[in-house]
Amino acid sequence: MDVRWRQVMVEIIESSVQPDARLLDMATGTADVALLLHKQMPQAQIVGLDPSNNMLDVGRTKTAHTDHIHLQQADAQQFAKLFGPNHFDGATMAFGIRNVPDRNKALCEIHQVLKDQARFCILEFSEPDDSFGIMGQMARWFIRNAVPTVGAILSGAPREYWHLQNSIQQFPSPKEFGHILESLACAGEKAFRLDEIRHLNFGSVQIYSLVALKQSAVDAKMEHGETA
Repeated sequence: MDVRWRQVMVEIIESSVQPDARLLDMATGTADVALLLHKQMPQAQIVGLDPSNNMLDVGRTKTAHTDHIHLQQADAQQFAKLFGPNHFDGATMAFGIRNVPDRNKALCEIHQVLKDQARFCILEFSEPDDSFGIMGQMARWFIRNAVPTVGAILSGAPREYWHLQNSIQQFPSPKEFGHILESLACAGEKAFRLDEIRHLNFGSVQIYSLVALKQSAVDAKMEHGETA
């Protein structure tokens, strides 16, 4: 099921960029999203970043067949210097922002490397609220009870699944996180426009579809006599 959620995010990115775009996948892990991006857009150049070298090693094996995916170890809170400003045409982040200690710092790092009007999609869990009815309530019960219990039994790693459940409960609601994204300022300027919050799986998963706003890029165009 999570492959379908990632696929929906990739399709949003594809509709917003050129086929040969430069794309960034944050919290790439074992490169699942990077591979989906490559499958959808084989001409795109894709950079996947993750703090875990162990996961990246798995990803490097999975992406060895292509030179269009480049994986690199990096901290989401301090990576912009690796690329410089206005480098990428689009970006994705699947199930990663929830675990970043300083989310605003990471979001501003991403904003810095994106071009003006670049599409940025965040895929993340949340606890469904009552607006999703009985199915939302069932999904909420599943997150609170079945995820840690069944995950611990199947994986033999109970701590990881209890952490997943706790981190989902502590993460802002979609409405709250949407407000955080809309009100975020980087270097004193509004960073993103939130175009859509797409609810999946009865409200337990969201895709936040954003557009980077770069006043500096607009100013540069105006200086050269271009229309913004």
